[in-house]
Amino acid sequence: MLDRSFFTTFSEQQWQLLERYAEVLLQWNRKINLISRKETDRLVEKHLLPVLALTEWKEGNNFFSNAKKVLDVGTGGGIPGIPLAIAYPNVSFTLLDSIHKKAVAVSDMVQRLGCSKVRVVCERLEEHCGKYDACVGRGVMPFEAFVKAVQNVLKPNGSVFYWSGGELDDLVPKSLKNQTRCFDVEVFFHGKYGQTKKLLWYSKFSPKDYKANDQK
Repeated sequence: MLDRSFFTTFSEQQWQLLERYAEVLLQWNRKINLISRKETDRLVEKHLLPVLALTEWKEGNNFFSNAKKVLDVGTGGGIPGIPLAIAYPNVSFTLLDSIHKKAVAVSDMVQRLGCSKVRVVCERLEEHCGKYDACVGRGVMPFEAFVKAVQNVLKPNGSVFYWSGGELDDLVPKSLKNQTRCFDVEVFFHGKYGQTKKLLWYSKFSPKDYKANDQK
């Protein structure tokens, strides 16, 4: 069961969809390796709750509440794209993965959940056409490499939201610090979940003062 105590915005229907998503993800994970089988018992705390923490970051939540198109790069088992699509049902999400069997699995999950504004594309990022308000990812590659990789699919005022573990100074190079904010997921959960997890928000052409732990 998902720990609801840290969240204020989800409806009962959204909670039910999130719990159903966890079920179908685990069903598929028995067939193909979408998340580490060593972590299946900790799916919620290691994979879902850190993503959902975005909804309690005031500025990040405002961004997604007004976004139109978001690309999940290297979606794997549908994370972070599917939880975000459930949290923001008015946003159109494209879930991108170059591995066919993963795209098939995620397509089935999307269909079973009834996520009408989510599409799944089996394609490499460099082959993908489209422009997005934001690109999201989670541990696909180092943050700096991810930011560079998605530049061609971001709109002029586009953003990157990226979940990663590690120390802040190691994750964000000096060249990106003035354009990046950090939401410390572990601090948000008071150390109960999301150990060492950071949510990094890079804004393409809107430099901001760099603030660690920029929390609501």
